[in-house]
Amino acid sequence: MVRDAGASGSRVRGIDAARGLALLGMIAVHTLPTSENGGLTTVGLLAGGTSAALFGLLVGVSVALLTGRRQVTVGAGTFGTHALRLAVRGLAVGVLGLALGEAALGDVDIILTYYGVLFLLAVPLILLPTRALFALGAVLAVVAPITSHLVRTGMPPAELIDPSLTALVTDPAGLLTTLFLTGAYPVWPWLTYLCVGMAVGRCSLATTRTAAVLAASGVALVAAAAAVSHLALVTAGGLGRILADRGLPAAELQAALVEGPNGVTPATTWWWLAVDTAHSSTPLDLARTVGTSLAVLGAMLLLDRALARGGSSSWGRIVDAARSPLAAAGSMTLTFYALHVVVAGLAAEAAAPWTLYLVQVVFALVVGLLWQRFVGRGPLEAGVSTLTDVVAPSPSSRAAGRPAPTRPWRAGLVAALVLAAVVAGAFAVAGDPTAETSSSSATSEQADGADVDGSGVDDDGQESDVAGDAPAADQPVPSDEQDATIPQDEGSSGPADEDD
Repeated sequence: MVRDAGASGSRVRGIDAARGLALLGMIAVHTLPTSENGGLTTVGLLAGGTSAALFGLLVGVSVALLTGRRQVTVGAGTFGTHALRLAVRGLAVGVLGLALGEAALGDVDIILTYYGVLFLLAVPLILLPTRALFALGAVLAVVAPITSHLVRTGMPPAELIDPSLTALVTDPAGLLTTLFLTGAYPVWPWLTYLCVGMAVGRCSLATTRTAAVLAASGVALVAAAAAVSHLALVTAGGLGRILADRGLPAAELQAALVEGPNGVTPATTWWWLAVDTAHSSTPLDLARTVGTSLAVLGAMLLLDRALARGGSSSWGRIVDAARSPLAAAGSMTLTFYALHVVVAGLAAEAAAPWTLYLVQVVFALVVGLLWQRFVGRGPLEAGVSTLTDVVAPSPSSRAAGRPAPTRPWRAGLVAALVLAAVVAGAFAVAGDPTAETSSSSATSEQADGADVDGSGVDDDGQESDVAGDAPAADQPVPSDEQDATIPQDEGSSGPADEDD
């Protein structure tokens, strides 16, 4: 029988399941064709663009859970600890992303570095009240794409840099530009997902009303974004203006309109801001993908509530058993994401796409379930969490009087060695790190795809990180952590158990 999501110390199984769905969608996008004959395939329609957004939103949910699901005030004396914990987590996830980028395995856009930056930028946002976070998310959804377009219009053409350790050393300015404005997951517009996710995470996630409102508002956003985009592009003639622009080669133009651009639209005409294609980071794309993220999260939380009421019945046991592997895989997506990047890079040409996809999915579901049941947290999740706990023990642990580890620095050293091994392995695979400082990245939602990772909190309140790509909404033209511990009282503003 599923545990009540509002119970102390229990996981938000619906959030795990949502992250699991995004993981499977991400694997599909990177393994299977997303377009053919000038149109999107079923995989492109269902798994193109929105899983990344879902994980971006879940990063915000995780931040809310880690900070007690309430506004943090400087006077309370916990802001410094929360800020340090978020910074350590962001740096750890970012370094992992740079290491995977250094290995340059295949044509996968590594999202972990972008997510690491989001964790760092969450530090000042935890001081804002919930309504202000909702409002800021709405404002950023409009202002960030417009200002990005304006800035990029005045920028000289630049080769897209794949975030890596070498790029950090040889071209830090170019790396920052990529991370914030021109990359596959540009942080400036993606702050929309972070703000909305943090606000959602402060809501009462264990109530049917909250879940229903999330699902309904998500569907409404998707429909509204599609309608406005159609009016602007078709009725008002915006699509004709885009097609008449000679600033792009025909093939690149077609790909941007069908599958979506690589993170941001071309800055050749303002009409690009009216598209809602995957990874275009326009106001309508942000509205659409926030909507799909809320709809998926709301649906999974509704399933939580249904199982909490009827979990002892035969149908409840069957549904819970069927969902368990998905939720287990979603609880250790940082580990599975890293493995997927390696597999996608080394085995993409060695196996039939559907065979490769099914092998990865079965592995994630089966190993995830067994690992969670007999071991606990995933290895990378445990490494990041231990490192965070050693540097800055959580305020809730100290308040609850939990004993500190007898040998904290030994645990920290082990965690650091695990992470260092990943970095060293990346250099070993990369060979000569100076051979290629930068290279163009494949569109994250195109045939080669890109990855996504969010972050979350464990059964012990510990966070894990994620990645993924998921469903795209209807387009008017042919057309990518949270393992969370609920606070002791889901509806209260009391401190959450947030050991990472």
